Amino acid sequence: MVHALSYPPAQNSRMDNINPIRLATLSDLSRHGYQLACYCPRCRRWAELDLPQLSGQGLAERLLAEFRPRCKTCGTPGEKQLRPPKRWQGPRARATFAHYAARADA
Repeated sequence: MVHALSYPPAQNSRMDNINPIRLATLSDLSRHGYQLACYCPRCRRWAELDLPQLSGQGLAERLLAEFRPRCKTCGTPGEKQLRPPKRWQGPRARATFAHYAARADA
């Protein structure tokens, strides 16, 4: 008997095709296209970190959990924010309502 709130295991779930990625080091972030930004609570300033430059300084294999950036202006420890990769760099698509109106008449 199946409980009313339980579901049987899904067959051929879309999750079966997902490959996990590792985001533990600064080089992992760079390899997968992620960005790392920091916020200074004292200055109220945001800065996006240059991951290739940090890698060039020997910090490529630094664990993200142990990475402690500081504000260039005041020296306060920054709060990190992981940002996902940008999907599309090209021009934005323009939506037109003429397309929808033409289909409605058909």
